[in-house]
Amino acid sequence: MPNQSQVLDALRRVIDPDRRQDIVALNMVSGVIVKDGHVGFSIEVDAKRGPHLEALRQAAEKAVEQLPGVLSVTAVLTAEKQVPAGRAPGTGPAGGPNSPGGKQLVPGVRSIVAVASGKGGVGKSTTAVNLALGLAAKGLRVGMLDADIYGPSQPRMMGISGRPRSPDGRTLVPMENYGVKCMSIGFLVPEDTPMIWRGPMVQGALEQMLRDVAWGELDIMIADLPPGTGDAQLTMSQRVPLTGAVIVSTPQDIALLDARKGLNMFRKVDVPVLGIVENMSYHI
Repeated sequence: MPNQSQVLDALRRVIDPDRRQDIVALNMVSGVIVKDGHVGFSIEVDAKRGPHLEALRQAAEKAVEQLPGVLSVTAVLTAEKQVPAGRAPGTGPAGGPNSPGGKQLVPGVRSIVAVASGKGGVGKSTTAVNLALGLAAKGLRVGMLDADIYGPSQPRMMGISGRPRSPDGRTLVPMENYGVKCMSIGFLVPEDTPMIWRGPMVQGALEQMLRDVAWGELDIMIADLPPGTGDAQLTMSQRVPLTGAVIVSTPQDIALLDARKGLNMFRKVDVPVLGIVENMSYHI
C-alpha cells in the first residue's frame, strides 16, 4: 500500500502550467489522506485560475493512480476564501447571507451550521438531530441536510421513509418530520446500496441537495457532515457561507486527535468553530 511520502513524490511530477514548477514545491498540495489504498488530497489554487485547471487536477490523479496498491484517487481543486475587511468570516457577501460569489445557493436560509467530526462512530448524526429538534422546539424554522453521501443516517434518525416528490420535475420538496425539513441521498437510493462515487460526484450531489430543493424560508439549517476532512467538508466550507461549525468527539485520545484535524480544517477555510461536544463521556 502507498504512503503519504510516495503520494507526494508522485505529485512532484505534476507541473503547474503557469508557474512552471511542480505542485508540491509550490505548496499547492494539502490534506493528503491515504487509507486502505484510497488516496485523497486537495490542490490549492487561486480562485481566478480554478475554472482553467481541471487538466491539472486530472494529471495529479493519474500520477498517483500509477503507484502500486492504489485503488482510487480523489483530487479536488480548492481556493482559500478571501474575507473582505469589515465582515465576519462565514457570513457571505453583502448581497445576502447565502450568496457565495454573489449567487444564492440556498436562498431563504438565514444560517447554516455544520456538525462535523474527525472520526466516525462518535455520535455526530445523533448530535445533529438533537440540535435540529431542540432548535425546532424553540420555535425556529429548521432544516436538516444529510451531507454524508456515503453513509446517510438521517432518514432513519428522523424516522422518515419514502421518496421526496417533485412538482415540476426539477425541484425536490424536502421530507419532513418533527417539524424539521430534511433532505438526504438516503431518500433517493435503497438503504443497502453502496455509493461508489468519486469526489466530483459527491460535490455535485451536495450542491443539488442545496440548490435544487425547495427549502423555503428557514431560520437555520443543520448540515450533518461525514467524518473526516474530505470532499463533502470542502464543498460545504467553500461553496456555502457557513455560519459556523460544531465538532463532535468522544474523550478518547485518538478521537480527540482527529477532532483537532477537523477543527484546524474549518479554521483554514475561515469557518468559525462554535464549540466542541464531548459525547459518550461517561457510562452508567
